[in-house]
Amino acid sequence: MQPRIQSLSDSQLQAMQNGARILEQDERGIKVMELENGDMLKVFRVRNRLSVAHLYSYARRFCRNAFRLDKLGIPTVKVKALYRLEAPSEKAVLYSPLPGITIRDLLRQRSLTVKEAEMMGEFLAKLHRSGVHFRSLHLGNIVLDNDGRLGLIDIADMRIYPWPLWCSTRQRSFKHFHRYPEQISALGEPIWQGIESAYFTCAALSQTCEDRLRRYLRKISVFSG
Repeated sequence: MQPRIQSLSDSQLQAMQNGARILEQDERGIKVMELENGDMLKVFRVRNRLSVAHLYSYARRFCRNAFRLDKLGIPTVKVKALYRLEAPSEKAVLYSPLPGITIRDLLRQRSLTVKEAEMMGEFLAKLHRSGVHFRSLHLGNIVLDNDGRLGLIDIADMRIYPWPLWCSTRQRSFKHFHRYPEQISALGEPIWQGIESAYFTCAALSQTCEDRLRRYLRKISVFSG
């Protein structure tokens, strides 16, 4: 179940910062920190006064998505607490991270294997079959966990539908993925082709949708021409 929201005072937040490692911050303060015990605290701030996040915060979405991904059997973070901070429109989530290495960091060490490429394609197909539209999909948010499975992190910007993604939504998903062409290039063309091949093998698409999606991927490919 999703956690009930709790109040976290400034003094309590300051106490949590003692000995913590700051991973992200901006002019408004800390965004992500790693606590001494390895847990993570992620702070969500609403910048726009008219944002719908005032009604349903990104922190709540983060918790909801973690819960729903777990139900779908997709490895992700484990939420421990949801906090309301003293500053207006600020929430925070305490969670244990998904142990493993992101595909982006793995590529800095070595190339992916053919088997890992197949896993990637099958994983993307599973997300789409499960109705997961992850708008922050990129190699820095896909983790190869310690059990050899692929999972997701940084999961606030996501919609999970009760049906497989429509063909047009699958196109948008791959479009999000290709916003980072340097990551696709780092995979190398043979590995990317292996990812695509495994995706289409597992995606269970109609022939019309498969043809449409294949044309779209050729159009946006960083390896074309």
